[in-house]
Amino acid sequence: MSLVSPTHSTDTAENEPLLAYTVSTSPDPLKASPENPQAPEEKGELQIVGSRQRGTAADVQWIRVKVHAGPMSPDLATDLAKITPRISLPGWSVRLDSAAKEFVFSPASSHAPIGPDTGFTVQLSEIPVNRKVGTSPITITESSRTGSSAFQPRSTTFNVGKFPADFYLRNLICTPLIIDNGGEVTLTWERSANATYELLYGDTNLDVTKDSSKKITNVKSDTTFYLRGTTGDASNPVVRILSAQVSVKKPDLEIGNLIVHGTTRLNGATNTKDLTVNTANTLHVRTIEGSGAYGSLAIGGRLTLSTEGREVNVLSKFTVAGATQLNGTAQVNGTTQLNGATTTKNLTVDPGADGYLWLKTGRLDTAAGTNLNAYGTVGIFKNSSQRLHANYISNGFRETTYRANGAGFLTVVMTCLSFTSNTGWRELNAYYTASVTTGGVHHEISVPQVAYSGSPQPKNQMSVPVAKGDTVKVSLNNTQLPGGEGAGYLSVDWTPLGGGPNLTRAAAADIPEAEEEEVLETFCSDEEAGAGVAADPGAPGAEPAAG
Repeated sequence: MSLVSPTHSTDTAENEPLLAYTVSTSPDPLKASPENPQAPEEKGELQIVGSRQRGTAADVQWIRVKVHAGPMSPDLATDLAKITPRISLPGWSVRLDSAAKEFVFSPASSHAPIGPDTGFTVQLSEIPVNRKVGTSPITITESSRTGSSAFQPRSTTFNVGKFPADFYLRNLICTPLIIDNGGEVTLTWERSANATYELLYGDTNLDVTKDSSKKITNVKSDTTFYLRGTTGDASNPVVRILSAQVSVKKPDLEIGNLIVHGTTRLNGATNTKDLTVNTANTLHVRTIEGSGAYGSLAIGGRLTLSTEGREVNVLSKFTVAGATQLNGTAQVNGTTQLNGATTTKNLTVDPGADGYLWLKTGRLDTAAGTNLNAYGTVGIFKNSSQRLHANYISNGFRETTYRANGAGFLTVVMTCLSFTSNTGWRELNAYYTASVTTGGVHHEISVPQVAYSGSPQPKNQMSVPVAKGDTVKVSLNNTQLPGGEGAGYLSVDWTPLGGGPNLTRAAAADIPEAEEEEVLETFCSDEEAGAGVAADPGAPGAEPAAG
């Protein structure tokens, strides 16, 4: 048990005393004299202990102790002249300044040094205590300096209570003194009935006026309990406070700033607003989680998973505002938003049936010399394939040159429409051939003029990438053998990339080698294809030609 009394206040920081003071009373607490003026006065004593708590000495001219005297509640004594003052510093004297109601203590010389090894005591004995219950201020003022600076007065004030004769508050005991985290303690005390009492700890304030014990449960951290007793007139009450403390094994802690110069190991959950680790050291954790309805994890520098086999699992939306560099394999099973540049070695989108990679805005670029490989279907939904030509092979197709105003794919499809069961027909070894030339590269496909009856319909196609600004030449060899009955179908489609533009006629100057005059074709829309081009036999409802 410890006593938290009397309370005190100091001047502003620049006028704070250079010496430290504590005040105690005898008896503890002081008893107010009986209200009956015929009864003898109670006697009391003030003990003031002073010391210098800094490494350098302070020069002191004098120390004054102001004690209020009179018949009112804030007065401590009835008559200052009856008080016996003493100071333990050798060579110092004391006198009473009746007008100022102060006891003045001063050294024999103009000033005296008081260092960290020079403690002293001031006693005011035989105090005739005032007859009114209440709190009285005791002001201690020193004239002091350090070094060669000017002397200046510096003050601190203590509040000393005068209690009723039958008041007591004592023996606050906490049982047990050491508990496990989440344990409980029992507090007991002795008190008189002529006061109100409060038990304070943490943010809790309990009214225990009618109690002399209290059980406190679920204590998770080292806790100091304060028992406050209040009595006297409400305009100037007296307060006595006792305290007791319990220690908790492995306590929960809530602090303001924490500076750790050694090793810190966090084995359980840790909630922190700001945590700074010295740049020369490392923060090792097993799990970091956001908290609250919108918890987040923000990392200002580099986050490295340095051990093979470690994983980062994102179960919700993952947004990256800056550059993202993935040097290993990345597997994304949810939504990932990358707002900055992204460099990756391997990126695997969820291989399940519903997995896809969605480029919502912007563009997809490949560096020079790299390949873009599609092992399945490539679908372009914003710019669907646009028909340039579709007709039977027997109708012919004149060699045509186009200029690409935007990059894309030129797709040529050939289908054999004539069937036979006669294996001796020459047409079985004769083919129709279509050619596409662009960027100096020649591409070619062919289908037989006649196929076996009952076999799958022969069909051949090619998709040729065309760079923006290049020309592309399409030709057809539809020479039919004499007496042959073969028939086929040819279609040419353009699929632009990046939203167009499409193909246009190529001027003579755009064609690098001299060629004979040809009829230039341009693409047309699907509606125009339906009006002026023969139907695609592969489309729903189309009929193959009879063989």
